[in-house]
Amino acid sequence: MIALMTCPQAAESEFRVGFGRRKITPTEKLWMSGYAGPHRIATGVLDDLFAQAMAIRDRSGTRALLLRIDVCTMRDATITKICDLIGQRTGLRRQEILVNVSHTHSGPAVDELYHYPMSTDDRARLAAYTERLKSMCADAAEDAVRNLKPAVLEFGVGKAKFFHNRRGLDSSGQYTGMQANPDNYTDRDVPVLRVTGPDGWVRGIVFGVACHNVTLGVNTEYSGDFAGQARVQLEKKIPHALFVTGCGADANPYRGTNGTELVRLHGVTLAEEINRGMDKPMKAIQGPLRTSFRYVDLPLITYSSRSDIEKMRRGPFANYGTVNKLLALLDRGAKIPTTYAAPLSVWQFGEDLTLAGLPEETVSEYVPLLRSAAGPGNLWTAGYCNDVSSYLPTVRIMEQGGYETRGFIAETPAGWYAPEVEKTLVTAVAEMISEADLAVARHSKPTTIETFAEWRFKPASPHSGLKVIGNVPPGVRGLQFDGESYLEGPSVRLPGAETKGLTMAAWIKPDPAGMIGNRMIVCQWANEVSNDRFGFSLNNGKPSLGVGDGVTGEQGFTCDQTLSTDRWTFVAVTWDASTRRYSVYIAG
Repeated sequence: MIALMTCPQAAESEFRVGFGRRKITPTEKLWMSGYAGPHRIATGVLDDLFAQAMAIRDRSGTRALLLRIDVCTMRDATITKICDLIGQRTGLRRQEILVNVSHTHSGPAVDELYHYPMSTDDRARLAAYTERLKSMCADAAEDAVRNLKPAVLEFGVGKAKFFHNRRGLDSSGQYTGMQANPDNYTDRDVPVLRVTGPDGWVRGIVFGVACHNVTLGVNTEYSGDFAGQARVQLEKKIPHALFVTGCGADANPYRGTNGTELVRLHGVTLAEEINRGMDKPMKAIQGPLRTSFRYVDLPLITYSSRSDIEKMRRGPFANYGTVNKLLALLDRGAKIPTTYAAPLSVWQFGEDLTLAGLPEETVSEYVPLLRSAAGPGNLWTAGYCNDVSSYLPTVRIMEQGGYETRGFIAETPAGWYAPEVEKTLVTAVAEMISEADLAVARHSKPTTIETFAEWRFKPASPHSGLKVIGNVPPGVRGLQFDGESYLEGPSVRLPGAETKGLTMAAWIKPDPAGMIGNRMIVCQWANEVSNDRFGFSLNNGKPSLGVGDGVTGEQGFTCDQTLSTDRWTFVAVTWDASTRRYSVYIAG
């Protein structure tokens, strides 16, 4: 193996990172997952399957663990048991663990004991393997936590072109079948998180692609598909390469008659793109690290009568299984579920990177929807996280119809998503990101203050309200006073203020009422004219600063950008009396 070396920019490691892995390729010939039609029992191994883990700890002791597994599906109940095992061995809490499955269609049918017509012996073998798999996943996680070492994190984004949107549409915009559709949105980003030791050697990477892992098609050899082949190529130079599946439920790789050769080619192409990206400057990732996890009830379609459910049989063939499950519930006297408890994860790395983990087979449109809701910044959106039991469509795809609108594949819950699911999911994730921003900001202190606008007083200049226009960088993020839109400091005399100047800081998030007129954010005003003083306020929603230097009167400026009412913003204002200069820091 040839080791890859880089030159980290940070002199001091912000994080400690560890890796662990276990080969999870079954030794038995188990039923394989991914396709409803053919009865597939494994006949061999094309490339090995793995459970891989990356553990992270920041300077404050906050921990997180990414576990990715080469299986097609895995339910919340199984993942919860794995997380419980990890917690027992490492002390990690559920909110600190994010689990992603590669969705390879060339792996064992984990959590699908009754989805296929297996014999009793086949089910017993698969159930026994699943129990071993839980332990192997916990082993990999325990190794990662045990092997924490100082590390520098860097982030970059490449592009992939070996796949396409698979939803064919007619002239009226209705679904016609699976076929390449270049007009439909596809998330082609290849996010890469690089982990480098203080010595400059690359210890590992995490990379993502928003595409179905199905190059091999109806195959009977165990394989990680294109993601597994990319890992093989990358690990020729890097000890650990972890693939995270993106929101690619409606994207397929290009396929041909020789699947074995094509899957290798896709893997090589992807690895080359990742290596090219790492040859370019990457963004340094700083802490603190904050993690969150919650269940959010996503709405399902409700039915007023049994006949309403039976009418669904007239739809596509894919509806039959869901209809039968719903009718079986009624026959048992059970209630039809109205919601699905979706497990969501968000990791926040300072102000540099957000990782959002969405459950289910998530369609690609959720990527721009979340970017729009969460605001600018480095947002990495992963699908197939924490539970995979059905497709998760958007409203537009529901209106178009088709394969990705089919009901739940697993036994429970049963039903179809309601159109309100899109807004519910996007709102919940955006709130989690905002709360993660809040948690980060409460524990962050700016190491440097960059001047984005300044005004130098001229000696003996007359008292005036001269305004200077400044520029606020985009992507403002930060905090709010609980329930308030402003804070006013005490009016006190500051000894020595004439020579030392003043500095004050605050986290703000204006309420709508604070966007009209002039509202004070934070001020420090002296009782006597001879003292330095300033006031930082919102002038019709725009940050405004007024300064009094005790000699020439009061002057200031108003920024040209309006603060957002749904974002936290860190502000610091400084007046240096010795240089007669003031500066303002606003969220970077």
